Amino acid sequence: MKKFAALLLAMLMVLGSVSAMAMTAGTYEAAAKGFHGDIKIAVTVDAEKITAIEVLEQSETEGIGTVALEKLPAAVVEAQTIAVDAIGGATISSEAFKAALTDALTQAGADMDKFTAAAAAAELVEETLETDIVVIGGGAAGLTAGVKALQGGAKVILLEKTAMTGGASATAGGSTKAIGSKWAIESGATDTPEDFIAAITKNGHGKNDPATVKNFAYNMGAAFDWIVAEDGGAVPYKKSDKPSTAFGGEGRGAGIVKSLTEKFESEGGVLMVGTPGTELIVDNGAVVGVKAEGNGKAYTINAKKVILATGGYGANKDLVPDEYEKFVYAGHAGATGDAIKMVEPLNADLINMEMINTQPNSMIKPSGLGQYCNPGVSKAYAAGGFMVNQDGVRFVNEVTNAWDIMQEMKKNDFQFLVMDQAAFDGFNAGMTGSAIYSMEDVAEWLKDDYAGQPVLKTAATLEELAAKLNVPADAVVAAAAKFNEVAATEGTDEFGRTIKVAQSAEGPFYAMQMHIRYYASLGGLHVNDDMQVLNANQEAIPNLYAAGEVIGGHQGDVYMASCLFGYAVFSGHHAAVAAVAAMN
Repeated sequence: MKKFAALLLAMLMVLGSVSAMAMTAGTYEAAAKGFHGDIKIAVTVDAEKITAIEVLEQSETEGIGTVALEKLPAAVVEAQTIAVDAIGGATISSEAFKAALTDALTQAGADMDKFTAAAAAAELVEETLETDIVVIGGGAAGLTAGVKALQGGAKVILLEKTAMTGGASATAGGSTKAIGSKWAIESGATDTPEDFIAAITKNGHGKNDPATVKNFAYNMGAAFDWIVAEDGGAVPYKKSDKPSTAFGGEGRGAGIVKSLTEKFESEGGVLMVGTPGTELIVDNGAVVGVKAEGNGKAYTINAKKVILATGGYGANKDLVPDEYEKFVYAGHAGATGDAIKMVEPLNADLINMEMINTQPNSMIKPSGLGQYCNPGVSKAYAAGGFMVNQDGVRFVNEVTNAWDIMQEMKKNDFQFLVMDQAAFDGFNAGMTGSAIYSMEDVAEWLKDDYAGQPVLKTAATLEELAAKLNVPADAVVAAAAKFNEVAATEGTDEFGRTIKVAQSAEGPFYAMQMHIRYYASLGGLHVNDDMQVLNANQEAIPNLYAAGEVIGGHQGDVYMASCLFGYAVFSGHHAAVAAVAAMN
């Protein structure tokens, strides 16, 4: 009898344990805040496992957050754990999806220890591939190189470490420098390569690599002609009705990347996402392939030529100088300087590694990343906006060049863009028009109890606004009065700004904290005119080429408008031309 009782108790304990672990079968909905708003999902479970996940609502960035939300549901269902890898480049969207999933599973009564356990790592299966060219990196430079090489008759494998192509290019404006192109000439532009060399050298304060700049200046036109040609890249760009030396792509950087990705695959290229290149294969000093890992496999890819297009190193604190830590990072999370490590055994020459691009007119997003506000500040300043520092006083010509604004901002503890209703409306029109945020976001940020970034405040009077900003009210009021006095005569103030629009004397007023952001790295590999990577002896490393931000010297110590994306297109095109020619 005692044995029976013990057995019965044990069975009851087991059943109780199973019951405690079992979920209540059904479909549960939950939501969490993503990059551009709530991500709402429906999670279907039976007693033991997740059977389906559906994304019901989302407004994430096309080609970035949307890709994460396409891939994560299947990954979770397969692994039966929330602890799947976030989608590189879409961390905020990934984490919001996981937060909503956690909520839904909790509603179902799930054992969260079970569903947050890491999936067992499978042993990588070794596989060897053969190709003509391997391109490492799927941003604008790598995709341009891949498409151009395919059209030259080469077999091409393109490796991208994240789950999607694009990299930093996907979030860029996409304006592409095109001096000497057919479009530029047809528009009436008369700028010459020599004009460009003088301008970018002045802009970069003479810290550019002359040979790299010259190569860019004289060959960007041909690269642009190719990328818009129907028998070339066939990427849709927008023509200008006035003389222009730069053109924007349809859909900005994300649109250009999408078009190039589709072109690469339609031309027969092999695209391997989620597959980072890990090591260059070297034989007797020459690069002969790449090691890579992804999709459960360890690849050995033998190739005649390798093109490094891995992007910059802005997200790698070991490579970014300490002086930039006081600024906010605004670049791609994948900009970790992968190529810099890969070329170490080859004694590759690196130039301008201490230079990182910084820019003013920036806010901090709720994610903690910096965000450029150029589309907003231009409209705000045209409508009477101005900046004040921690003392409540104006300190700069807000509409002068970015470099001079930055030098003055560096002297401050902090600064705010002060706006009346008209200026605030203009600011928001510019920002929402560029899909940077929504007016729903603005409403949330303006709440007095809102904590976090961005710092955005509103008040009925300037005095009340100053109190919220913790700056001297009398100074802010005096700054506005002096600003309006100059505007009354459409005069020029002590900073050199011509003021044509006064700020309203009637509230409400608004203020957003402005920051300096850093993102694109300006140093990197040193290349010759054929985009071959040079060693410390200024000799070309056999079979190794580079394109895009991984190359140093083309900008100097600050980038020039349209030249980062422009250089990506030029260098990708030029590297492919040279690599294919060297194979024949």
